[in-house]
Amino acid sequence: MISTSAPEDISIPVPWGHISGNVRGNPNGQRVLLVHGWTDNLGTFDLLIPLLSESYYLVCIDLPGHGQSSHFPTGVPYNQISYIASIRRVVRNYLKWTKFDYIGHSLGGAIGIMYSAIFPTEVERFILIDYIKMLSWSNEETYLNFGKYCKEFLALDRQRMGVHTMAFPLAKLQDLYVQVTGGDLSQEAAGILLKRGARQLNAGDNWTFTRDVAIRNPGLFRFTHTTTLSILENIRCEVLLIKATGSRLFEPKNICDATTRVYENNCKLYKYIEVPGNHFLPLSNPTAVAPHINRFLLSNRNV
Repeated sequence: MISTSAPEDISIPVPWGHISGNVRGNPNGQRVLLVHGWTDNLGTFDLLIPLLSESYYLVCIDLPGHGQSSHFPTGVPYNQISYIASIRRVVRNYLKWTKFDYIGHSLGGAIGIMYSAIFPTEVERFILIDYIKMLSWSNEETYLNFGKYCKEFLALDRQRMGVHTMAFPLAKLQDLYVQVTGGDLSQEAAGILLKRGARQLNAGDNWTFTRDVAIRNPGLFRFTHTTTLSILENIRCEVLLIKATGSRLFEPKNICDATTRVYENNCKLYKYIEVPGNHFLPLSNPTAVAPHINRFLLSNRNV
């Protein structure tokens, strides 16, 4: 199992600042990138990592605008293209990896599965945790939603330029995190995420979230269902989808079924399993998730 000792922090230079992360495990081991979900941070994997094989070299990152990573400049949107480009900066510009495995929860999985399709020779094994693909729209929704999200993005820009930041006692911030997830996050899990997801404003118990308010507008740019599925047909890696029994589908069932068929027809190997828990599986039930990850990543490997 991975040592429980403190990870090594890394700061990856990018044109708008830095992408924060940490590394653990065997530097000469199997390379694995771990990417968290929307509004969260790399603390997502804190309970899971100690249960993983010591043969891995694990690199976790905070996505731009999340955790301890720099925010995009005001006026620059967060969307699937900018996230995919950020992953590219991490793995090729900084880590110099040409082959690696990928574990992604929620948005982190959606970004990674698109990356795997766009760069099909790089990702060897991919683990999607409770998400099937990047969200997409029907042709009819596209033009309507572009206008809607453009207006929302400009409104958030004005909010980002505001001088007033709301502050709360840390316990209240923790309660808010639990509430916005409908109780799926436990108090313990929210506390873990707030280690990187909260910052103190001044002396006293005055805290706010570190994440950029602009990440609340993830839909400024999305592909149509047809285009997304066409891109995903380029996937060649092995894929394991771990679905939480207590979580919902995030898109219509017919779109999820069509995505599954793409994986079955194009991936070197596609596996689907269900485990008990809610959407935040790495935090809510890591002991159920870890054995499946270890078996999948270590199968047919000399470790």
